[in-house]
Amino acid sequence: MSRTVRETLAEAYDPDPQAMVIVAMGSSFLLFSLLSYPAGSNPYYLFGLVVAVLSLVVSVVVLAVETRR
Repeated sequence: MSRTVRETLAEAYDPDPQAMVIVAMGSSFLLFSLLSYPAGSNPYYLFGLVVAVLSLVVSVVVLAVETRR
């Protein structure tokens, strides 16, 4: 079943590995910058932190899937 899901997703969405490397590098720099100067409970800080973590995780997952092909 997971093979069918992976094949369906691969047909629907064909990511560029070079673009994912750029996204991973940018989001890791942003995450490092945000964690260097924590702003506490500021909602903008928390939003930026969540976006940086999510983009880093998604780019790493896409790169991992691409290397398994």
